Amino acid sequence: MNPENRDPALCRAFVDKAKGILSQYPDIKHSWSIDADEDHCILDMPKVAEDGFNITIEVFADDVIVSADGPHIHYHLGSSVETVADEALGLVRDLLSLSMRIREFYSNGKPYKWYMESIHNGKWQIEDKTYLIFFNWFGKRTEKYYQNNILPSRL
Repeated sequence: MNPENRDPALCRAFVDKAKGILSQYPDIKHSWSIDADEDHCILDMPKVAEDGFNITIEVFADDVIVSADGPHIHYHLGSSVETVADEALGLVRDLLSLSMRIREFYSNGKPYKWYMESIHNGKWQIEDKTYLIFFNWFGKRTEKYYQNNILPSRL
């Protein structure tokens, strides 16, 4: 993210595309926060089930960050703003379905690592990993899985 870049093109393209898609799914709970100059916005989608997860999309002038509670993926502006917005919204769409899940790892009951996984040919594959640098290395290890079931899978 370049703090000097105040170009609103990416944020505007994302908002336009996301609002168009969300208008087709009125049951998807969400909230917006859009800066007055439209170069930054946040779209929050709360989980609807206990075993689900929240999704937050934060859009800057040259970067989109899709967060799923612990893990997150960056989409940097390297191609057109429409392409970046489409890629980020495609991930969000899959995160709202059973096509993806979050695998959360714990040490002594505290989360320290997250995998964002997608299903391919009946097998779960890691799409992205997020780690804490400092955690209790010697603690008891456990893990949990979280999935949303708001939209049907595309696969």
